[in-house]
Amino acid sequence: MSERGSIASSPIAVTDDEILALAFEMIGISSKVLKGRSALIKFFRENENELPHVVFVNERVAEEISDYREDLLRRGKNKPIFAIVPDMEGSRGVRLRELSSLLARALGSEELRF
Repeated sequence: MSERGSIASSPIAVTDDEILALAFEMIGISSKVLKGRSALIKFFRENENELPHVVFVNERVAEEISDYREDLLRRGKNKPIFAIVPDMEGSRGVRLRELSSLLARALGSEELRF
């Protein structure tokens, strides 16, 4: 990750793809490349109180840390917001599945189709 001050000073990208990380760096967003669920969870837990308000993650990373993200919400933490971006191979539909699930829970029916 680029060292432009503290980790909380601006958005960061956490990805498992070097090319995607480079793309974020090219537009001025610090990035961190981590592979595997344990490395991702360790990073987020160790830096939880210093994370910026917005963390960009690709869809594979979002799937790997979904339990962690849900735990943050259960604990009432509204920071960071995880902005999910498609993987380099194209969208895997993670964002739409999560939105559908949230809408169904909010409306009280898992049987609804969106």
